[in-house]
Amino acid sequence: MTLLGGGCQFTGVSEAGRERCRRLGADAGHPLAAALSYVRCLPNADATLAAEKAAEKAATARRAALEACRRRQGTITTLMASLRQAEQELAAARSSRFSPSVAPPQPLDAGQESRYRPEDQRLDRDRYEAALAAWEQQVASQRFQWRQQRAERIEAAQGRLDRDAQALRQLKPDLFNGPASIEFDPTALKRVSAGCDGAS
Repeated sequence: MTLLGGGCQFTGVSEAGRERCRRLGADAGHPLAAALSYVRCLPNADATLAAEKAAEKAATARRAALEACRRRQGTITTLMASLRQAEQELAAARSSRFSPSVAPPQPLDAGQESRYRPEDQRLDRDRYEAALAAWEQQVASQRFQWRQQRAERIEAAQGRLDRDAQALRQLKPDLFNGPASIEFDPTALKRVSAGCDGAS
């Protein structure tokens, strides 16, 4: 079997090409068929190897591009959901209203007070005014805390919304209706929803 052993030489064929032809010949089984397969393989061995490598490289590039697209789409989807949540939190914080946690003291009953002696009426009024002043002070403290917390909520939600919008504009500039808008463009939204099989 001098053909397989290299008795029939083809110049310009790389060792990798020859090795490929040897494997093809060995797969043929019968010695004569193996020799013929080897000889037929040699002229195009290097071209076939180059095509196979190019195809493998292209497939690897496609897989890498698909993975990169999926990661990008996942980031965009996450940011979109985060932006909408931040928008809702911002609206909720801005529209929130203060409500005292304790009720004011019960006003004096004029009819009932009229039956008391003047000094008792004065004592009741003093007690009521003291309770009312304490309630007003407590409410003022609560209102101050509420305003601080509301301002912090607004600042946090606005900051998150701004960061998400900026990140989305960098990843997908055509996602919004306009430069100052945070409303999603319907056409761009469809492309995002189509995933990596659609144009994004």
